[in-house]
Amino acid sequence: MILTLWRLLTLQIDYRLAQDDTALREICKQAQYDANIEPARKALKATSDDYDRRARYVRVMAESTTRGMGSKPDPKTGRIDTTKAWTDQWAARCPNDPDAQLVRAGSLRERAWEVRGGDWASTVRREQWAEFGRLLRLAEQNIDLATHLAPEDPTPWAHRLRIMIDQSAPREDLDEVWAELVRRDPHNRDGHVYQLTSHCRKWGGSHEAMFDFARSVAATAPPGSPLHLLPVRAACEWALWEQNRESGGTSEGVGQRWRQDPTMQSDLDSALHRWFHQPASRHAEWLADVNFLAYGLARTGRDGDAAPVFASIGRYMTPVPWAWWEDKNSTSAFFRARRRARRA
Repeated sequence: MILTLWRLLTLQIDYRLAQDDTALREICKQAQYDANIEPARKALKATSDDYDRRARYVRVMAESTTRGMGSKPDPKTGRIDTTKAWTDQWAARCPNDPDAQLVRAGSLRERAWEVRGGDWASTVRREQWAEFGRLLRLAEQNIDLATHLAPEDPTPWAHRLRIMIDQSAPREDLDEVWAELVRRDPHNRDGHVYQLTSHCRKWGGSHEAMFDFARSVAATAPPGSPLHLLPVRAACEWALWEQNRESGGTSEGVGQRWRQDPTMQSDLDSALHRWFHQPASRHAEWLADVNFLAYGLARTGRDGDAAPVFASIGRYMTPVPWAWWEDKNSTSAFFRARRRARRA
């Protein structure tokens, strides 16, 4: 009975990477199962001057290479195949297409993280680190080519920044790439999220640097910009570290501190009023961002404010940040929080 109820509940969630973008869903399906990259090629060409949508399309196409595709290491070499995925074949057939190179770079990064796993670094085995590093270096080669082929596109620079974070690159190197990125697109949503990540404590930064960066960006962001959500993302990262890495940290204790901190509460207010309630059109990663806002509101007991945010999410829960809550089960954490918000 309990199992049946759980299955009925999970049917309310759509886990597909493309979420409510039916055209993108079909593109990924065709590329995976028909070996036909033409729809993907045309779709990315159409985003050439829409960097926000372009970044999303590249990410979803790249992730679709690994999700459910069985990227298992060769039993003899311990290596992941880097030639047979549709992204590999597209890049090989079209060496002068920056879109093909960029999608393959993202795909290689996804495969690298499948090998490494998402746990803390101390749990990763030596052979996992070796393959992780090899795949990231291959991805860098594709990014180099994409940057050369499309010198004014900020998207390769955002991907370069993300991979350098994976490699724990020095701060000065990250900042050089950051400068190139914002020169091309000062309000690049993905680039700002990655730069925030680079300041996180789990990547060698600090809570202070992370919040300073997030709040300084949000303070000058135009109304309706998703950059107003950066301080909320920072709080989510802070909570993850505090409850999992600090001595004596608990989910309830961290939530209580979050509720009682007036600045973090002000950050939530700003995200609600300067972004969520603005009449601007939805940006490409709206559903990912609105999940972070719902999470922050839910963790601080602001269930009434969270209700319309959950309504805007609909079926499209994202595992992160919900998996960062107490029991690591993203779906159950989401359902609990949504149920409270609906009752508020």
